[in-house]
Amino acid sequence: MKVKEAVILSGGSGTRLRSVTNDNIPKSLTKIKGLSILEWEFEWLSREGVSHIVLAVGHLSDKIKSYFGDNYTSKFGKVQISYSLEKEKLGTGGAFKQASKLLNDDQTYILNGDILCKTDLSLMNKTHFENNAKATMMLVNMISPYGIVSKNKKGIITGFLEKPKLDLQINGGLSILKRELYDKCPDKGQLEDTLYVELTKTYDFYSYSLPHSNFWMSIDNEKDYILANQSWNGI
Repeated sequence: MKVKEAVILSGGSGTRLRSVTNDNIPKSLTKIKGLSILEWEFEWLSREGVSHIVLAVGHLSDKIKSYFGDNYTSKFGKVQISYSLEKEKLGTGGAFKQASKLLNDDQTYILNGDILCKTDLSLMNKTHFENNAKATMMLVNMISPYGIVSKNKKGIITGFLEKPKLDLQINGGLSILKRELYDKCPDKGQLEDTLYVELTKTYDFYSYSLPHSNFWMSIDNEKDYILANQSWNGI
């Protein structure tokens, strides 16, 4: 089965990326290899079968609306776009709850508007539907922000690993949520502090681990922006 709708949380001000945006464009419109982050997400989701996307917008929302309008034509088909405007900061939970009023189906992707990924989501969908999960989260291995030094038993340094992937896993910024959860989200607040915590108590929250070989990046600052333009090869 496929998920045909998505909510993209794209209302942040992107303060750590101001050296790139100059506060003239939203973070999600930052260009990576010729396309904005949102356009890459549209291409990815369209390829995976999504035909309707709700953009939860806030900061400089008029720039996003004028850029896309009511639809986007990807290499894989046309995507209908709706907008949910945050008039005040609602957090990820509140922003999604408001945006969910514009959804039609029983399942939706919810993702951050600052990630680059192109993994095949069929295995994540399989995990979600076969377990009749209320929610399923994509997990990625954390990349160390620092270089790692290795040493032997005598304390002699034997090598260096520059920012390797660690065994620790983090939220990859993409989840599938079932409709029955939409109204359980807070009016204000973070999903990670509210709904997601409650789901861990009922064992209805599944995970999909992104394979090590799959590309994933969160564009949080100028260093990420530079690295993405060097390493991302599109969809």
